[in-house]
Amino acid sequence: MSTNPFKWIFELISITSGGLTRMASSQLGLTFLAAIAITALCAWICLHYVQLWNKRFRLTTTHKVLTALACTLTFFFVLAYAGLSFMKEITAIRISLWQTMIKLDHAWARETLAKTYDAVKEGGFEDFSRYPSPDSGVPITKSESRLIAAEVNANEASRHFSEHHPFLSKIIWTHLELPTKIVKEDVEEYFKEPSNRIYPQERAIDLAAEHIKTQLMQQTPRVVTLSRIALVLAFIIVQLIPFGLIGYAAYKDIKVLT
Repeated sequence: MSTNPFKWIFELISITSGGLTRMASSQLGLTFLAAIAITALCAWICLHYVQLWNKRFRLTTTHKVLTALACTLTFFFVLAYAGLSFMKEITAIRISLWQTMIKLDHAWARETLAKTYDAVKEGGFEDFSRYPSPDSGVPITKSESRLIAAEVNANEASRHFSEHHPFLSKIIWTHLELPTKIVKEDVEEYFKEPSNRIYPQERAIDLAAEHIKTQLMQQTPRVVTLSRIALVLAFIIVQLIPFGLIGYAAYKDIKVLT
């Protein structure tokens, strides 16, 4: 399933802005001062550095607009760099909120029940003569059927998380399924109790959420580092655009004058 790249970019922005809101007032103030200072320094250098070797060169409106855009992005890059400090805490909150939200998503529950019914029926281990439709329930008297049902529910929960949190989901997996070993162990543990007859969706959701949370907590430091490297590279590229265009224009101006 393809994901709109803008969706995970927006989630990254949301995570970093959430990190800023968790800062102490003094820390947040220093962060904004640092962002303003770096932005102002970049703007001043960009607008004046060609004066070192072409004092007669005059900036055009295009040069000034590009510099303003680059400096605006620089301001937000600095804020994002600082906001990533709280990514682990923000991630944990988002998983908890998703865990609550999906349990209230009745459309997802009905769709997942239908998929579970079809998957178990295709497995061929159960008698469906008394279960003409998903509304009649899903028979899971065999261990194979229980594993199929649990996998469908857990994997559909993972897909739901991926749809609503595309950036976070990209961190922990390249495919959407939970490892079969994890699901199988949970199924065996749950059905040790003889009174348990149906593997509940809530348990599959909790299993997916726990797996997601564990993986994210392990991967977050690496992701923060890579994200900060990406921000630094983006800063350099963004600044090189006006620097390069202004420098080239000033060089051409010298050639014309000579």
